[in-house]
Amino acid sequence: MAVSFFYVVLFVSVGTALPVCFHWQEHGWSWTEASLALFCSINLLVCIWELGLFINRDLILKEYLAFQKTLKKGTLPQPIFMFEHVPLTQAITLKHWSKVWSTYSIMDPSYSDQTSYGFFVDVGNGAVTLVPTIMFSLCMTWDLVPARIMGTIGIIKFYQEMYGTILYYFSYMLNERYKGRPFMHMVLPANFVWIIGPAFGMYACYNMIMSGNYDMFRG
Repeated sequence: MAVSFFYVVLFVSVGTALPVCFHWQEHGWSWTEASLALFCSINLLVCIWELGLFINRDLILKEYLAFQKTLKKGTLPQPIFMFEHVPLTQAITLKHWSKVWSTYSIMDPSYSDQTSYGFFVDVGNGAVTLVPTIMFSLCMTWDLVPARIMGTIGIIKFYQEMYGTILYYFSYMLNERYKGRPFMHMVLPANFVWIIGPAFGMYACYNMIMSGNYDMFRG
């Protein structure tokens, strides 16, 4: 039995290492490919969680309301969800990872409210970008799709990820959902990867569209 964080690290590590190793065998090392493989692995995991956000939305609300009754304002459960021990049989279920959202709702109640922008932008990301994320990760190594087509799909995917994150930031700040919560509990650091990663991804896709090849990953 391991803590939840171990399974997160395992998923992201394997999801990054496999495409990087295959790419190294086919084309040699590329820091560009490795960087985007890491982002795609993280985004793939979160896409799965986001599908769980929709499927388990009633359970998430129930857990969040229970937290409200037992926790002082501005505090998180101890131990925090990611450091709770969980058997593998539970770790492979969406129900277990619904705790990501009920815990996150302590910092931003949007994720326990199915009428909110935060809820729908994340559910939408999970539904729309899961398959393109896998495609992009594979196409950096194998020419499964012409570069200009993959670049076009990719630039749409990365743009909507960054755009959605920026709008979420504005919604979070404008509605002052950060008030009464310690700075380290703020959502901004946790979501910043969805600005840096997509920005770099759009740069790569622009290169693919203009050059008509995948050479920027193969050098």
